[in-house]
Amino acid sequence: MTMLTAVGKTKSRLMHIRDCGLADYRQILELQHRLCEKRRLDEIPNTVLIVEHPSVITLGARQSANKLLASRSELAKKQIDVVDIRRGGGTTAHNPGQLVFYPILNLRQSGLGINEYIRELETLGAELLEQLGVQSHRRKGFPGLWVGDKKIASIGVRVSKFITHHGMAINIQNDLSIFELFVPCGLDGVKMTSVIKETSRNYSMSSVKEKLSEILINHFSVSNEPRKLPPWLRRPLPAGDDYNRTNNILSSLGLETICSNANCPNRGECWSRGTATVLILGNVCTRNCKFCSVAKGKPEPLDPTEPQRLAEMAKRMGLKYLVITSVDRDDLPDGGAGHFRDCINTVRKHCPDMKFEILTPDFRNCQGNAIKILADALPFVFAHNVETVPSLYPIARAGGNYQLSLDLLKMAKDNYKNISTKSSIMLGLGEPDNEVEQVLQDLRSVGCDRLTIGQYLKPSKDSLEVVEYIPPAKFDFWKQRAVSLGFSWVVSSPFARSSYFAEQESTS
Repeated sequence: MTMLTAVGKTKSRLMHIRDCGLADYRQILELQHRLCEKRRLDEIPNTVLIVEHPSVITLGARQSANKLLASRSELAKKQIDVVDIRRGGGTTAHNPGQLVFYPILNLRQSGLGINEYIRELETLGAELLEQLGVQSHRRKGFPGLWVGDKKIASIGVRVSKFITHHGMAINIQNDLSIFELFVPCGLDGVKMTSVIKETSRNYSMSSVKEKLSEILINHFSVSNEPRKLPPWLRRPLPAGDDYNRTNNILSSLGLETICSNANCPNRGECWSRGTATVLILGNVCTRNCKFCSVAKGKPEPLDPTEPQRLAEMAKRMGLKYLVITSVDRDDLPDGGAGHFRDCINTVRKHCPDMKFEILTPDFRNCQGNAIKILADALPFVFAHNVETVPSLYPIARAGGNYQLSLDLLKMAKDNYKNISTKSSIMLGLGEPDNEVEQVLQDLRSVGCDRLTIGQYLKPSKDSLEVVEYIPPAKFDFWKQRAVSLGFSWVVSSPFARSSYFAEQESTS
């Protein structure tokens, strides 16, 4: 047995990774139990066992998901051990050529809940598979990873007194016929696949273990320092004459921007280009979306001088394209639609050549009336963000309703002829790929023309944690997919936000 060690800032922050080679399942299970107790007493640091097993079928705690298709005596003749264990999930199998790893972590010290931990396993598994040339995805309600409709990785975990054991198995180049002896995870009709089957490439298990070890260190090594951003998400601090000029104009006129209120990472770049997205209707929102850092509470009354101040800003900055957005104002009968209209018309009176984009709330209680009011301020690009996939709305956007957002976009498209509609989605909150795909299709089904896809970044200490940093290649993939679905304008990159390069006429 070899041992790799990831070193943190102090001894208590070390992480041990042990390569156990080819080892009997029961022996490794006993080792896990011993290490779990030591980890609970803080006698050892977080530890991960990496192993291959001789042929074995394991039965999980969920009896209804344990469906053997051969008797135990028949399996014994095939020299396949059968072990009853207390992890989550149903029946699965291990054999040589399958990569198995068992993290023994203190979830409390790692700051993870059980569901977040399972997401983390899926994320690092997908990262490994991507390095091996396989694009995998999650399926809601079915822990593990999938390639199309075939399963390539299984997860079964147990947590006791905040300490994890059991873990994840990824099919690399193992004999898949063992899965024909039972119903995998109790899911009838599920087929299994492997890296070698998907790529025809034969990797050495030692090289795969090295890749996994690096990924484990990146995900689970705990230090006293905040989690570092990957290189592609690092940007210089804002500076420069144009940036300072924009900041001074906005400050002198007492105008709010989403750039500042949402801690947008593009503020330096956009302000240096002399562009900004103004925030009207105040800077206090009536909702409490966990992805957003805008203040929540009881808003102030509308400021009737705001439209004129916007016009003054547009003239002083020499703008040709103005993006106007707002907080949610569920306290107003029209949701603030009349104020949007007044702002556009006042600016247009002073800057006749100005082009507009409005990024509106969902007008939850007054969609029909709001659409009618805004018709008096055409033309503009009409934008409303769905923000994330429907399954994450209760977590990230509790005050919103996915279908209501789609309805608003469709209503705008149906009522405003010859205008573009636009929406935006964040990645990195733990959204499954199949749901991202469905969101793109749903947006096209209501006629949405323009789309931005960007990385979620935690804007404040009280906001949701980032589940995953999405690599640029994945954003490129979603851009090509969106274009193929018929979106006429797509910006998809880690720093993309709903108004990022909004003035561009076509996809960059």
